[in-house]
Amino acid sequence: MRMTRTFAALSLAGALAAVGAHADAAGLTPVPNAQPKVKGNTAPNVLSPELAEKIAAQGSTPLENPSADFPFYGYDGDQPNMLPDLGSNVEATKTEPDKNTYLVLPGLNGPDGHYDYGKRFLFQGHELGKGNAAYITRINLDADYAHRVTLLATRDTDNKALPTFDGSTWYPFSHRLLFSYENASAGGVWQATPGFPSIVDHLIGQFGHAGYEGMQADSHGNIWVVEDVGGPFGTANPHARQPNSFVYRFIPKDKTDLTKGGKLQALQVM
Repeated sequence: MRMTRTFAALSLAGALAAVGAHADAAGLTPVPNAQPKVKGNTAPNVLSPELAEKIAAQGSTPLENPSADFPFYGYDGDQPNMLPDLGSNVEATKTEPDKNTYLVLPGLNGPDGHYDYGKRFLFQGHELGKGNAAYITRINLDADYAHRVTLLATRDTDNKALPTFDGSTWYPFSHRLLFSYENASAGGVWQATPGFPSIVDHLIGQFGHAGYEGMQADSHGNIWVVEDVGGPFGTANPHARQPNSFVYRFIPKDKTDLTKGGKLQALQVM
């Protein structure tokens, strides 16, 4: 069995959106070759001549509703200056906006009750953060600069700080975003509403603790989760493979409400 995960490209340096220079997307000119991966070197993206890249958000983009701890899209507020002063290497903690979930959802609100936020959005958890505390952001692709990135949540409904999220996906059956925390002993899955402010609930009692990363729902409402924990598990049999990461399938009791639990299965390849 093979699982495929789809990621929207987004780096700390910036979220890039490819926009068509012509209306007819079917007439795109193919690029001759993909850029080769060269260790230690970076290379610009190669696009069809009908496309152009536009920065939607970058690490220094201020949040429209910042807090003292989370003032920017990609930096914490743990230093007076985001970038190091001359002669210093001390900078604010980078938060690494991770896997992105793109949704077209008309009618979502934001901190500005008089503003139309459009309908195209990118949601992301942040995989790094000072003290292992992070947040959920939403890039409003149809919005102006002042409303471009919204801080959706920093705490869950138990008033606990959100962990550093890695994976994310949309679960249409309950109209919730799912976020995963990649930490074997404390990791798990959280669910969040897409509006502002986002209501975030942990699903530890349903999914348990594991180093969860990529997630995807199938057409039946089952949730497939790929674990990412490096290294072997134990030394009981040094002559056999010792897996430390697994592929899971969560079968919910009620697809419209994941808090009601379900069955968690681990894939075993015979």
